[in-house]
Amino acid sequence: MQSKYTYPFAAIPDQEDLKLCLLLNLVDPSIGGVLATGDKGTAKTTMVRGLSQLMGEDFPFVNLPIGATEDRVLGSINLEALINQKTVIVDKGLLAQAHRGFLYIDEVNLLNDYLMDVLLDSSATGGYHLEREGISQWMDSRFCLVGTMNPEEGALRPQLLDRFGLSVTIQTPKEIKTRTQIAMQRLSFDSDPLAFYKEFEQEEKNIKTQVLLAKEQLNKVSIPEAIQEQCAKLTITNKVEGMRADILLLKTARAYAAYHNKEEVTLEMIKIIAPFVLQHRTKEYTPPSDQNKEESSEQKDQNSQEETTPQNGQDSTSFQLPKAVQQGLKFSAPKATKKQEIQIETSQKLHVVSHPAKQQSEIAIVQSVRNYLTTGRFTTIYKQATEKAMARIIFLVDTSASMALDQQMGYLKGIIKKTIASYPLQKVQYAIIGLQDASAKIIQEFTTNVQQISDTNYQLRTAGKTNLGEAFLKVYELLRSVNMQTTQLFVFTDGKINTGTTQPFHYAVSTYKKYLSRITKATIVDTETGFVRLGKAKQMAQQLKLNYISISDF
Repeated sequence: MQSKYTYPFAAIPDQEDLKLCLLLNLVDPSIGGVLATGDKGTAKTTMVRGLSQLMGEDFPFVNLPIGATEDRVLGSINLEALINQKTVIVDKGLLAQAHRGFLYIDEVNLLNDYLMDVLLDSSATGGYHLEREGISQWMDSRFCLVGTMNPEEGALRPQLLDRFGLSVTIQTPKEIKTRTQIAMQRLSFDSDPLAFYKEFEQEEKNIKTQVLLAKEQLNKVSIPEAIQEQCAKLTITNKVEGMRADILLLKTARAYAAYHNKEEVTLEMIKIIAPFVLQHRTKEYTPPSDQNKEESSEQKDQNSQEETTPQNGQDSTSFQLPKAVQQGLKFSAPKATKKQEIQIETSQKLHVVSHPAKQQSEIAIVQSVRNYLTTGRFTTIYKQATEKAMARIIFLVDTSASMALDQQMGYLKGIIKKTIASYPLQKVQYAIIGLQDASAKIIQEFTTNVQQISDTNYQLRTAGKTNLGEAFLKVYELLRSVNMQTTQLFVFTDGKINTGTTQPFHYAVSTYKKYLSRITKATIVDTETGFVRLGKAKQMAQQLKLNYISISDF
């Protein structure tokens, strides 16, 4: 039988920053919740459940799964009452159930954008209007929003990121003593939950008492004028847009003072809470005490421009990309651009894939019942589900020995690197295919891990001959289980195909036509340089009717 006790909040070692942010949101719910980013398996969910248990039955804990339907999240019509009583009764959704409690969302960055907008608005205003089948009803929904995410799986949109009051980065403990303590405490809890809970019961009560007293004292805490000015200087120094950060610095510092039973906010308190408010709202956080010691962001950007070079013994500092190439491939909607810009659709511009009703397993219950009550005959009506495809980018890189000449490989790696770095907030999967000896290889499968794809790109080496036909077959192998129409292929090559068959160029063209013709967005990036050019890459683009651009045009 499952124990009624969850793991005590007070028993969780380490992760003090997240514990503090959660407690401050209890003291002042208007702070707007907490976003925890970082490693999985670091007790984030356990911590929130434990805090809900600590606060008691009147403080609910609601877990919102990322796959939840709109009806489940916002509320729906009670089917039994509609059929048997011919009356409309609204069943509360997860947002309303979380009123005056915690709403917890794991992998919040993968949540549907519409639902994310609704829950953030609800968190800010204390409720939402439920519009369903002819009814319009206000639902109270004031809660402490806690989201967790792994940034390697995709980032939140900036405007959504800003709506989280505080942000904390979570890391797996590295100390042996801490790890063994966590493991042994978990074993003790699993063996006897009640006995383990009793060990921390008094500490739990003390925390709850401290929170409740802080809520009473919150509005009595004073904020000196010097502290107000310091908060304003912080947001200006860190180049934070809007006024939300200024307000949250004051709110969070006030909650911190109240929680520690202090009558006035101090500069030391600002130093403690400032990272939680500012780190996710600025590119590079500058602590209060170090402002005058830091370089300006413009100077840092100028000094930190990285250089790229072929990995064949050349000095890594001897080659720098042209300014235009440093910009990378442009993911943007079609518009008039300079010659060096390549137009690529992001996940926000991809077509919406509609699923016919007969393919749906989810019944539109209310519509089906209403149709039955109207006609006297029951006909199953299915929901029309739509989903936006994720952008998939394949970099097919000619890594043959010829690419070591004239530093083409350095250009290629720089373009790929800048392209990836330019779109950190897009939901994009990247893959890399390279030539190897007289064949080809999938060097990196599709991944949203930006660091992983960047490392793979950095480690590319030049060697062997060019067999582009085999490379196209590897692209087909990579795409067999996905929709080619959501894929964008970039072929970096000088077109000098010299192996595969007796007619290697013809083999490459025919292979592409046979296996990859359904790719609607493909570009040949011609890497041939020098005064005398054979123009093979351009010839291939013309025969395959693909987009074409030359790095010499950059």
